[in-house]
Amino acid sequence: MGVSGCGKSTVARALALRLQLPFVEGDELHPPRNVALMASGTPLTDEDRQEWLQAVATRLAQADSTGAVVACSALKRSYRQLLRHSAPGLRLVHLTGSESVLAQRLHARAGHYMPPSLLQSQLDTLEPPSADEHAIVLNIEMPPDVLVASICRQWDICLDEAQPVSENTDMQFTKVILETGPDGRARFRDEEVALTEGKPTVRLSALMPSGGLQLRMSPVGFRSDFHCTETPQWLFVLGGQMEIGLQDGSSRVFGPGQHFYSADTLPAGATFDAQLHGHWSRQIGDVPLTTAFVRA
Repeated sequence: MGVSGCGKSTVARALALRLQLPFVEGDELHPPRNVALMASGTPLTDEDRQEWLQAVATRLAQADSTGAVVACSALKRSYRQLLRHSAPGLRLVHLTGSESVLAQRLHARAGHYMPPSLLQSQLDTLEPPSADEHAIVLNIEMPPDVLVASICRQWDICLDEAQPVSENTDMQFTKVILETGPDGRARFRDEEVALTEGKPTVRLSALMPSGGLQLRMSPVGFRSDFHCTETPQWLFVLGGQMEIGLQDGSSRVFGPGQHFYSADTLPAGATFDAQLHGHWSRQIGDVPLTTAFVRA
């Protein structure tokens, strides 16, 4: 949370990637009227923000049991209370910085509907979290990776500790699957793949057939439209970062060494509907996206 220019989206995406959780961009949940108001330099009122806050609250409620990382300004205590009512386990991270640093970032930012002229109105509206809200407060002048590491440390999330070699012969691999649900919409789910072969200290899955390997490089700024997968395939990220977005507004970020199995195919007999079917993908960050596709 925090005012425009504090780096909410950047830090939230990096945190979602670190925790392997879906990322939700709050800015994309604003109704068109709000976007038009802000683009014209008109500050939003509490009434203007109600529909948007309800949309964010719905996303939080949907992820309350599994977790998600949401980038949302949540400037007032009443806004945060509304969100917490839908997600009682809500944790807050408040990104703060000087007005000069925020203004500098906004003037350097391109492609966003929020003009720098609205910064003052956001600062005037901001009600910093009180002690009873138990927010982590971090200075935005630290690099994003340092901010993410600080968040994990303060939440007692230890992700980098070396794990001892296991002698367990029942080890499993978690396969991330992007598939078409019964309603025709794309969704993510996890599936455990048993590692039943190999040695006790180096477990292997059964050999899987494949139909060929293809490499792809996507330039900085690449983004696709909503589309379905023509043929089920594994996707492995070799370099850069990739974000996959779903019709419900949620997304998931994949970095080097991570994968998903893309089986979001168009339902039999259906005609593609860009408001219902498929997913979008995009490159994020300043490093081109390099991926490997392995046909199933």
